[in-house]
Amino acid sequence: MLRVAERFGVSSTLMAQVCRSLDVPRPSRGHWAKLSHGKHSPQPPLPPLGPGVPLGWRRGEKLASRSPLPKPPVRRPRRIAPEGAGDGLHSVLVGAAEVFASGRQIEQDFIKPGKRQLADVVVSKGMLGAAFAVFNELLHGLEQDGYPVMLAPKDRTYWRSAVDERESPGKLVNRRHPALWSPSRPTLVFVGTVAIGLTLAELTETKEARRVGDQYLPLDQAEKYRPRSGWPQWSRTIQHAFATGRLCLQVYSPYPGTHWIHRWVERKPGELR
Repeated sequence: MLRVAERFGVSSTLMAQVCRSLDVPRPSRGHWAKLSHGKHSPQPPLPPLGPGVPLGWRRGEKLASRSPLPKPPVRRPRRIAPEGAGDGLHSVLVGAAEVFASGRQIEQDFIKPGKRQLADVVVSKGMLGAAFAVFNELLHGLEQDGYPVMLAPKDRTYWRSAVDERESPGKLVNRRHPALWSPSRPTLVFVGTVAIGLTLAELTETKEARRVGDQYLPLDQAEKYRPRSGWPQWSRTIQHAFATGRLCLQVYSPYPGTHWIHRWVERKPGELR
């Protein structure tokens, strides 16, 4: 460590920090003494590049800060809940449906609940029941296969990927107003030591629409409200997004500094299950 640090013109303490940052193994205590006396001291192999691990470092560069991977989850015997407790809901979802149902409705009837420490479900009011049923089945299935699901632990830094609810996201960022609800802590599933974020959202599609009263309606629905004298000159059509009743499961990397997203999209209602 001293010789390598001297080559880079830094202290051995900083060189040790660099090695930790890059996941580069260092000789164990007594390694060089064993070799000098002809004793065997194995050299640990360079581990595979993990999530968020930088590829290199140059003198003068700030060491990349990254969240350490969580420890492997502790296997605990599954507790069988009393009959009727939580109506068979996964622990992440217990009590959430009531909070969502009492939330305020924004455009396209999407729900904005009054709390943010909830499961990551972004849907309209009419889709709450179907969305919770699908998400509950998914979370139970993951845990039965040995993959724990939970809200992100408070002692680690995880980020939640933004959701583009459009059926066909374009190249431009979806600058939606008002913004959709988002949780304060992402919903995570742990595959070994690696966390993967989970979001269940309802899709929207863009249709030509006309404003009727205080809301926009697709043209075929708006025609029911056409005045006998015809639409006034100031009434014009626009492209407007509408909730479709179809769901999208988005999975993503929740580690700062990484970007990976995959989506499963329903082409017809109920297909995701």
